[in-house]
Amino acid sequence: MNKPISKATFTVVFFSLVCAFHAPASAASNFSVFSDGSTNSMTELIGSLRAGSAKVSVPPPASQTPTNSQPSPNFNDRQGTEHIWPDIVFLRGADYAEFEYTMSQNRDMVRKMLLQEFGDLIIPLASKHSDLNALAQTLFQIIMAFDQVHNMHKDEAVQGINISFENQFRAEVDGLYRAYGLGDELRKLDFLFSGSPTVRDVKAQSQRSTLPMEILKNTDYVLYGSYTMLGKANISVTLTVLKLKTGQTRSFEVTAPIHSAMKVLARKFFDFFQSNAYIEWVDPQPKLQWIPPAPAQPKTTATIAKLYCRGQNARLPYTRELLLASQGTSYRPGGIPPLTENDVYLVLDKQYWDEQYYFFTGSSGEATGGPVRTGAGYGVINGSYWCVRGPVSKDIKFYNDVYELVRRPETPEPVRVALECILAKLDDFGADKEHARAFSTIEKAVQFLSKEGYDIQLPE
Repeated sequence: MNKPISKATFTVVFFSLVCAFHAPASAASNFSVFSDGSTNSMTELIGSLRAGSAKVSVPPPASQTPTNSQPSPNFNDRQGTEHIWPDIVFLRGADYAEFEYTMSQNRDMVRKMLLQEFGDLIIPLASKHSDLNALAQTLFQIIMAFDQVHNMHKDEAVQGINISFENQFRAEVDGLYRAYGLGDELRKLDFLFSGSPTVRDVKAQSQRSTLPMEILKNTDYVLYGSYTMLGKANISVTLTVLKLKTGQTRSFEVTAPIHSAMKVLARKFFDFFQSNAYIEWVDPQPKLQWIPPAPAQPKTTATIAKLYCRGQNARLPYTRELLLASQGTSYRPGGIPPLTENDVYLVLDKQYWDEQYYFFTGSSGEATGGPVRTGAGYGVINGSYWCVRGPVSKDIKFYNDVYELVRRPETPEPVRVALECILAKLDDFGADKEHARAFSTIEKAVQFLSKEGYDIQLPE
């Protein structure tokens, strides 16, 4: 049964591995950078850790240094400048392009390709040599030598990628601070100097079976990653940020040409740590419960949608309710997925006509009448919909009451003009702008309506 690697064990292994990567070639090391078959290869090391055969004891921190066993609410605490271990290890992963090419060929195709290649070389020479066996052996050895040289050059080409990635990543991060004019006092992250006492102490003790955790008190994060070759000089790079105090991790991934991968990765990393902390989105409609459409009928007529919602003890939403919920996405309380572009949604709004209204998104919502209008000219509409449970807000009741007064045949024309002036000045969906200037302000229109016996309570 495999045993999980503890945070303390991982910390010791990581710093030992980092030191192995950055040690001179002549220096002794307990870690092999590449899996060369030695007993100290990284693959075997991690395997032994998972199997529980490698034991690393880490003494607990001193009692005067309290630890936080619970993850902090925010991964980046944003309290002053936090420090990153200076070395970054990027491990080489698979070559997807070569894997795809190899797996796309069956045995017969490979055999045919090799025979064709061998035949193209031996046939022109066969007429000039009597000893075909010796010629075939010589050509075979030449082909194998070419393949070995190709593989050797390929391995040499990637051996320096780790150092290049590490240095370019740090340079890109520092470049972003300079580009935005952020001085040292505004930096939320900084790399430790490789010659600092903290770094020297860790590297001096990295090969020990015990690593005093107090020597890491000035280090907040360590970075490590991997890269995967995708073909045509494209690469996928993953960077993991480990927070030493809590063991939490955050990962970033980019897929880009190899020469620009670190620039894109540094931007994601920089934005995550350096961007301002904003107040979390607040559910603007906490009394509403959202119910997704029937799985078999995500789009249907208004009649069927109303019937389904009624069966769920719910109703269709008003446009304002739908828009507010979609702004929170389906990952926040009270939110639903963003509305689909150029779609039609079934809503309960009623404006100038006592008919079914629809909310048109995207460019289709820019037609005459605005995004909220009837289905005139469309025939039967199968629209998307959501159901909602809960009371109607005062804001929505206000607009419903105003439009109901406008629709009434007995409403006097001066009163209708004042009502439409209020709707236009509030910039309601599809409000008639013809009477927008009938009153200089909304308050004067409300005063006029009050004199006519209509008590209008404006939304807050």
